[in-house]
Amino acid sequence: MRVTVVRNSEHAPEGAFGEWLAGQGHALKAIDGDALDEDAARGAELLVLLGSPHGVYDTHIPWVARQRGLVAARLADRRPTIGICFGAQMMAAAAGGDSTPMPEGRAFRGWFGMDEAEDPAFAGAWPRWHGDAITPPPGARILARDAGTVQGFALPRAVGVQFHPEATPAILQAWAERLAPPGLVDAAALAAASARHFPARDAARRILFARMLRRATEE
Repeated sequence: MRVTVVRNSEHAPEGAFGEWLAGQGHALKAIDGDALDEDAARGAELLVLLGSPHGVYDTHIPWVARQRGLVAARLADRRPTIGICFGAQMMAAAAGGDSTPMPEGRAFRGWFGMDEAEDPAFAGAWPRWHGDAITPPPGARILARDAGTVQGFALPRAVGVQFHPEATPAILQAWAERLAPPGLVDAAALAAASARHFPARDAARRILFARMLRRATEE
């Protein structure tokens, strides 16, 4: 399968998910978020939308506004789509839901479990790095929730996750250094948590990736 990966930030690559897709024999093509156009959005056999420090409400940024329209058309056509964090928020907003900042500056940065996982493949712990919360679009099937936030949802031939199953320990440490306000994240504690969870979750990660791909391409 030809997979177009939309890197909505230079700091948010496809990581472990990209490695898994390539290992399954899929051909990946990565493009920047501002390079996504109608041909790429409509033509990809599978479109993977990745994270960004921006919010989907930042429509004063031209590429954010353009991406919302392109994703809305793709979802309406039921073309296979996977979104991670900002990508999931983009899918939700494009399909008639929303994504807004959590009150009082609330944010999740690190490894967290799940209060609820309708699909066991989505049960935590998973890395999380977000300060916005998804309002699911009409008709979405909620796959996971935690601490009052939607962490996974499905639409016809599309799935979005608010958490970051693609994030490797190196990616998480880079976020702690570059994207977190000073003093907000304990980098040493994060590294210790990643050293504990990332290898332990290897089988769960592969199961999750397979489930996400199946939901996007077969359901």
